[in-house]
Amino acid sequence: MKVIHRSDALLMIEDRPWLIGAMMILAALLFLFGGMALTGQGQLIGGLAMILIGAGVPLLMAALMVQRVRVTFDRTSGRLTRTVRSVRGLHQTVHALDRLTAARVGAKSDGDGTAYRLELVLDGPAEVLPFTIYYSGGRRAERLCAEVSDWLGRWHQG
Repeated sequence: MKVIHRSDALLMIEDRPWLIGAMMILAALLFLFGGMALTGQGQLIGGLAMILIGAGVPLLMAALMVQRVRVTFDRTSGRLTRTVRSVRGLHQTVHALDRLTAARVGAKSDGDGTAYRLELVLDGPAEVLPFTIYYSGGRRAERLCAEVSDWLGRWHQG
């Protein structure tokens, strides 16, 4: 999660989950090579099962979960645009920028600790627009929330 462009008229933030994608591809390749080794040793059924299931599941998970998200706050057009790109295609939602009332950090706790994500609060009708579908550790969501809040505060002041 990071700011990719900031000016008085435009703020663009983006999340590229390259680490998750790379891990899924690595897992698929490991199972693919394992399945090829089994097939080469004459264990055709086991090798094919390892290739189809072991490589197919990480690739399916990557296709469903790995998404590049970009949110554009544009004062010139008065629009807030959330664009999601994945292997399944492009999905875009547009809201009026004056509906944006705040940016906040959403938190989710479990046995492993607390994870965070940036959330945008809209009014008229009330709605919470998450930046990403997942929560993550670290302080990136908090830093990004501060950037958006600062940009939004300057807009409301000007």
